[in-house]
Amino acid sequence: MAPAPTGLIGSKEGALSIGLESNMSFTTLNATKPDPAIDRPVFLLGTGRSGTTLLQNLLAFHPDFAWFSNYSDRFPRWPLVAMLARVHDLPLVRDVLAFSKAAWIPRPRESYAMLNHCTDSTFTAQRMLDASAVDARTRRRYRGMVKAYLRLQGKSRFLQKHTGFARIRYLRAIFPDALFIHMYRDGRAVASSMNRVDWWNGDLGAWWWGEMSADCMADYLDSGKEPVVLAGIVWKTLMDLIEEECSELPADRLLRVRYDRLVAAPLETMDAIRLFCGLRQSARFDARVRRAPITDMDTKWSRVLSREQRERLKRCLGTHLEKYGFADSGRAQRSPLLQMGTSRS
Repeated sequence: MAPAPTGLIGSKEGALSIGLESNMSFTTLNATKPDPAIDRPVFLLGTGRSGTTLLQNLLAFHPDFAWFSNYSDRFPRWPLVAMLARVHDLPLVRDVLAFSKAAWIPRPRESYAMLNHCTDSTFTAQRMLDASAVDARTRRRYRGMVKAYLRLQGKSRFLQKHTGFARIRYLRAIFPDALFIHMYRDGRAVASSMNRVDWWNGDLGAWWWGEMSADCMADYLDSGKEPVVLAGIVWKTLMDLIEEECSELPADRLLRVRYDRLVAAPLETMDAIRLFCGLRQSARFDARVRRAPITDMDTKWSRVLSREQRERLKRCLGTHLEKYGFADSGRAQRSPLLQMGTSRS
């Protein structure tokens, strides 16, 4: 087992500022195959609109990773759909499919239908979860599904992405050796992006994060119930909740990744993430990262939001923007690319 690096990973100052309750046919089919070990599964988390999808679409195609796919989301009770992802291991086919947007192509997915199947819908509960929410059935089913995907995709490691609540306490009760990557981004960029998606309606009917603090409610009401301010409140609330759980992790189990640093130096950033995860070096993986179409959307908010919206977000998020190192100019202050887990209190 390759050890995870300790401390901060290299810059000028020494830091990159980086089972299954199977159906009968499936159980019978795999009865003679070895049971794969679950070795340090990697969980990628963050607020919505923080760049987690970009990072997932890069990291998932390391040749060691298995993952839940768009087909898993559609057919969560049928583990055999995991095999469809092996199309990406075919030498000629994978280059053709690499960055195609065709809907039929198996691709890594934030598969909540699968997560709900594994956890009897506990994973998507609108509350914080800890180890007490994990029972024997959930542990057996979730671990069994991950083992099935490792076996059927022919991989040695597992990667999952989810957004919103971090679920770190809950996941560690199921996967004690898990590694966590927290992807984060300027809260103004997150708020602006969230304000433009069709799945978020911009009012309190889309508040899913427990009781809103009195200060946040006052900010929202003072803004005239401005949707982009509510989106900013979602960001800072989730950042606080995520930080609460991240602070409990040993330093070598958590890596923080900034969106702006990923888009500025994708190959360097992905190599540092590879080292944190304990993955082997892969020329194929590096080549895919070099070819990936990456667009820096980090300062778009400063162009699409009105001056009044920008000022309201600044007043609402100022303390959190400073805490996470984001400058007033709209371009994040210089900081390490990636940082091993430490408290940000």
